[in-house]
Amino acid sequence: MKQRGVWFVGAIGLVMALVVAASIPGLAQAGEVKPFRYGHANAVTYPYHLAGLAFAKDLDERTKGALKVNVFPLGQLGGERDITEGLQLGTIDFQATSLGVTGTFVKPVNVLNLPFIFKGPAHWMKVMHGPPGDWIMKESVREGEKVGLKVLGIGGPMFRVPMNNVRPITKIDDFKGLKIRTMEVPIHKETYKAMGASPVPLPFGELYTALQTGVVDGNENGPATLEAMKFYEVQKYVTYLPVVSNGGIFLMSLKTWQRLSSEHQQAVAESAKAWVKSMDDEGLKQDNEALKKMEAKGTKINTITDMTAYVNATKHIYDQMLKDYPKEYRETVDKILKLE
Repeated sequence: MKQRGVWFVGAIGLVMALVVAASIPGLAQAGEVKPFRYGHANAVTYPYHLAGLAFAKDLDERTKGALKVNVFPLGQLGGERDITEGLQLGTIDFQATSLGVTGTFVKPVNVLNLPFIFKGPAHWMKVMHGPPGDWIMKESVREGEKVGLKVLGIGGPMFRVPMNNVRPITKIDDFKGLKIRTMEVPIHKETYKAMGASPVPLPFGELYTALQTGVVDGNENGPATLEAMKFYEVQKYVTYLPVVSNGGIFLMSLKTWQRLSSEHQQAVAESAKAWVKSMDDEGLKQDNEALKKMEAKGTKINTITDMTAYVNATKHIYDQMLKDYPKEYRETVDKILKLE
């Protein structure tokens, strides 16, 4: 009787162990691998998705099938903030998301959210693949772990640029009086206000009609989005002015990370480089292609390369954001602005 009781308790223990193992992504049970979940809120053509596929392929090959990743686009796992909170809880494993949303969780990322911090794609690449980018990554990893997030990479030399139907913007004074639809992001609204425009927060689903009827004069977004939404049908002018970064960040649940062996942690870190490369390559490619397509449709496109007037106009935004940050943040911002 005692032996039967010992057998029963042992069987229960085995079942419980198998249930726990089955609930942990990446652990094999009877030869089967439970895939990790990678979520984002964008379309399957967007760099977040393509970078996720590149990461999944590299990780699968690097670990010989021991670690697999399924990619969930279009907000299937929730909105950006929902997915990030899922990472903190450990219910979602990986995420590609915007720098703007992540800055509310991981403070060092906000350096990249400052207006006109970058002069363009080439400058972004120099910064993010040089000492300033290394510092931002190191600080982001350290601060991210305090809130349950493992920062794996930052990529995408993409920018949100203005488009309007009134006049070409060749100098800062051309913004005066323009009603520009912006996201409900304080730093975006304050930036356009500082340039003399009137920022108008408006649901994205209502934007095409608002542009068509003149409720707003223009909007701002990444070139790929401006082209995909066919805003060129109701807007004449695009100014390639890197107002704010439209790059992305690659996050992992710290709980998932801590469950991995050191060998698999190293594999994830190495495969994250494939994510960054894909983001950099696809971001640049898609924005360039979108600008060419819009120009072919008759959109007038001009580029502004001298950021001096724009940085000066938004200096108070820098001062306001950095006033409560350690001096290293200001030093890093100054290094980025001076880098040619």
